[in-house]
Amino acid sequence: MLPLFFMVWVLFKAPQKFRTSSEALGPADEYSARVDIEMDSPGPSHIIRSIPLKAKSGTARVHAPKDLQVAHLFAPVGKCSEQTLPLKNAGNIDVRLKLKVILSFFMFHSLLTVLVLPSGPQYEVTLKGEVLPSDSRNPAAPSAPVCGPSLTSDIPPILSNKQFVAWGGVTLGRAVQQKLVLRNNSTSTTQQLRLLIRGQDQDCFQLQSLFSPEECLTHHGELSIRPREDVSVHLLFAPTRVACMLAKLEIKQSGVRSSQPGVKFIIPLSGYGGTSNIVLEDQRKHGDGYVATLPDVAVGCVSKVCLCVRNTGSRAAFVKAVAFSDIQSRSLMHSSVMSLAPSQFVLKERTQEVMDCSFNFKKKNPLATVCLFCGDEVSRQQYRR
Repeated sequence: MLPLFFMVWVLFKAPQKFRTSSEALGPADEYSARVDIEMDSPGPSHIIRSIPLKAKSGTARVHAPKDLQVAHLFAPVGKCSEQTLPLKNAGNIDVRLKLKVILSFFMFHSLLTVLVLPSGPQYEVTLKGEVLPSDSRNPAAPSAPVCGPSLTSDIPPILSNKQFVAWGGVTLGRAVQQKLVLRNNSTSTTQQLRLLIRGQDQDCFQLQSLFSPEECLTHHGELSIRPREDVSVHLLFAPTRVACMLAKLEIKQSGVRSSQPGVKFIIPLSGYGGTSNIVLEDQRKHGDGYVATLPDVAVGCVSKVCLCVRNTGSRAAFVKAVAFSDIQSRSLMHSSVMSLAPSQFVLKERTQEVMDCSFNFKKKNPLATVCLFCGDEVSRQQYRR
């Protein structure tokens, strides 16, 4: 007796591509195919049904913060502690993860493995646990809030309006300030805090004193925040070279009893030195823009003008040109009327690119506005990752 149904497996094997770990990822590759089901007969065959097939091939990159490659957890006997491990998908394809903890009772060490299904890659995070003795005079500060009412009830929570502070690009020789707001969420306890900037590029980040009449700059300071009070912390970034710079702002609780650990917060700081600067050469300046004159204007004829785009900055720029028929209503100009070549490009520092603008006049009194949207290429690459 023939079976009523049977199963057919269709296997997809993505072609191999060799990329370095630092190479920027484009969109994932998509593949399509089709399975045709035909009747096996001596005469002409007819397709009974067609089933479309689609597959996607990409690169899986799962990132964890560098300062959390080793996760430290602290708790007294009978209590528990927790810590959040943020994972970022920096690849160009969705991933499924399998998490497994490999237990080891040696010095309370364990290993958290994060496996990208079905066949890797695999990432590892070391877990280290430590018991906080209740009678210790100098207990270690936990890197995450400790669960249990015996410790958290006497420690007022501190809230921040930012989880990280990013400056983007700053021109060398200049300094840009940003504000961070801290709130004492307690209803009864004044909070004493110590602020300290640390990290590989800590010299480029500074705290601006709130209480000194000279507004002096420093890498450390102290704050006293009353219950339900908000305090602004002013941070200054002054890059010294064309490079990406990282540091962190440590906020530690002071003035607690010796039998309790102090709370420690870390806010990452980032920025990079050098920016791009785009100008148009040999064009008449008009307000915030430029005016270009089209030669040989006539209905039914194509008129061309060349725009020389120059980057006078110290970093590469990404430039995208868009033509509008009405800039106020953001109405786009049809490509059959105006064409731009190239319409987008990466312009290295202190170089230029000539862009051809072709206008096909189909009516009298034509008017068009070409907008150049530009920014630092390094910033675009960071957002793409």
